[in-house]
Amino acid sequence: MSRDLLFEIGIEELPAGYIQMVMYQLKMGINAMLDELRLQHGDTYPYSTPRRLAVLVRDVAERQADHSEEAMGPAAKAAFDPQGQPTRALIGFCQGKGVSVGDVRRVDTPKGEYVTVTVHHVGRSAADVLPERLAGVATGLTYPKSMRWDDGDYRAGRPVRWLVALLGESVLPVKAFGLTAGRDSFGHRVLHPGKVSIASPAAYEAALLAAHVIADPAARREKLVAQLHEAAEAAEARLVPDDELTDINNHLVEWPTTFAGAFDGKYLTLPREVTVTALREHQWFFALESDDGTLRPGFLAVRNGDDRGLDVIRRGNEGVLVARLEDALFYWNTDLKQPPAALVEKLDAVVWMEGLGSLKAKAHRLESLTGWLADALLPAAKQAATRAALLAKTDLLGEMIGSGKEYASLEGVMGGHYARRAGEPEATAAAIAEHYRPRGAGDAIPATPAGRLLALADKLDHVAGAFVAGKTPTGSEDPFGVRRAGNGAVRIVLDAGLHLDLRATTMEMTRHFFAADPELPHAEIIKKLGEFWRGRIDVALEERGVAYDTRDAALEARIVMGDAARPGWCDAADALARARTLGEFRGDARFEPLVVLYKRVANILKAATEPLPAQLDRARLADPYEKGLLEALDRARVAITPLWDQRDYARILPALLELDRPIHGFFDKVMVNVDDPVVRGNRLRLLREVSELFVRGWDLSRIVVEGERA
Repeated sequence: MSRDLLFEIGIEELPAGYIQMVMYQLKMGINAMLDELRLQHGDTYPYSTPRRLAVLVRDVAERQADHSEEAMGPAAKAAFDPQGQPTRALIGFCQGKGVSVGDVRRVDTPKGEYVTVTVHHVGRSAADVLPERLAGVATGLTYPKSMRWDDGDYRAGRPVRWLVALLGESVLPVKAFGLTAGRDSFGHRVLHPGKVSIASPAAYEAALLAAHVIADPAARREKLVAQLHEAAEAAEARLVPDDELTDINNHLVEWPTTFAGAFDGKYLTLPREVTVTALREHQWFFALESDDGTLRPGFLAVRNGDDRGLDVIRRGNEGVLVARLEDALFYWNTDLKQPPAALVEKLDAVVWMEGLGSLKAKAHRLESLTGWLADALLPAAKQAATRAALLAKTDLLGEMIGSGKEYASLEGVMGGHYARRAGEPEATAAAIAEHYRPRGAGDAIPATPAGRLLALADKLDHVAGAFVAGKTPTGSEDPFGVRRAGNGAVRIVLDAGLHLDLRATTMEMTRHFFAADPELPHAEIIKKLGEFWRGRIDVALEERGVAYDTRDAALEARIVMGDAARPGWCDAADALARARTLGEFRGDARFEPLVVLYKRVANILKAATEPLPAQLDRARLADPYEKGLLEALDRARVAITPLWDQRDYARILPALLELDRPIHGFFDKVMVNVDDPVVRGNRLRLLREVSELFVRGWDLSRIVVEGERA
């Protein structure tokens, strides 16, 4: 037998941003609770509005499943006296487990002989075990911000006003938040302010619907989206897409009603982003546009209620919006009075990071670093990028960003508009507008070459400054957004396919800081930055689906550049290409045997104590299998040497795989660690050259093969 379970927490209006996070906790918490209680159940359905968080679970078993467990008791020598009689220790153990001494068995364990017993637990009824555990799930919910309510009796995001807990048609007496659960919920605060009696879990959704509450967030969102598109069509416009804003509005209402409003067309002289932000921030209005993409002097808003009195509500919303647009128009006109170039000197009065100088100093560092990056990556974009670097932070001095708090998210974007109005080239203006991108994981990288250079420089400088100032991230704490900046820099080079040597870049991006303060621990900071970049690249490759050992193999390679070598992580785009190619070849039948052989090579070389000869003495290789390995090595070198510069890893790996038989034959027939030190050293040198051929692209000792998996 089974019955449906319903649990609802009635709460004062929660902020829209809280609901999805808390609902996830509630759903997962109840599922985990049922599993721990051994109560079989069917599917789980979450419900949420600003005033309620609820979960309905289908087909919950009426009783726990019976359960048996093996309980280990004391050591046999402590359980029985020399005459074989049970001791007080054994008797106490049996009493604690509810078994008799005759049920005990002796077992051998790695620690010696012990006693054990099988304890059978008879399942209790769901009605008995659920109330206390449901209360624990409810009081264990965490919110982005919690407060103590009802004289400090409990913490929650808002005060809890009622609880509903039903198992089938029966009430579960869950006690939490100073309340005892019943079957009475509440309808819409205005349209149906009274109680709503819930007869059974299956009747929950329909009962609330009759009380003007759409409890299913998916159904409510579907209705909201349909209303928005109907209202836009009625206004002979189209909705400016904004999924996040749709979700916010959905979590603000229980009964959505969409209506249209308008504002004076004079405000369309503002940049599009400003107008949309004025509509969106705080007011949660949707923007409208024409078929050609131009913004319309109108908006759509969502009311939590029906269509009564909409004219009054519309006029009130229009009035609030006009006040915000007037502020924005004032900020815009004021900021246009001074071109960005005239503000560069004023950046000297603004501290960038404590102990690291002003925004003016940062602007000049960005100008230098952007130029260096341009020479290495995109020379044609150098002029636009370096000009943009000098002007990029000047919009922080303007009224729009400095005074208009809701417009702070338009940093950079406004700088681009000001640059255009001041007559700066479009490439420069676009780079300024893009230089904060990507702002997060879902944001695109800059679209223009100059924008990519400046965004990269800005993030690199931020990372360098944080490390120099000792503001590095620790554990999960990253108050200065250093990891976000590092992730953004890595994303730019990966998504744009830019081959940037991060080791050389680290030296360049810290150069100005070290010049300003020669007492800084140069070597220590550079070492920590290397570890930081390797970690950021490892995360980026993981996000792109590269297995952990494949990532390690690519990142721990030693890339040869002329007479020098660099770690495999230095060029993130190259590391990704090598890792993906290696992953594609893992299905080759020769791959894992070759990995095993390579690890043997690596282990032998690691164990060698004497210095290896500087060069291989080819004439001393007399054994046919020594010669065979050398000949295969030479053929592989000839085949792949030109391919390294071309980064043609898909052709390099097959050539390396051809070495499996010669290496295998060498190990089968040749003893490496012979007594003759000259012969031994020469053979070790041969193995070193084999290793160096592989490790130029991949350290195969990092690969986990089948026999090594736990």
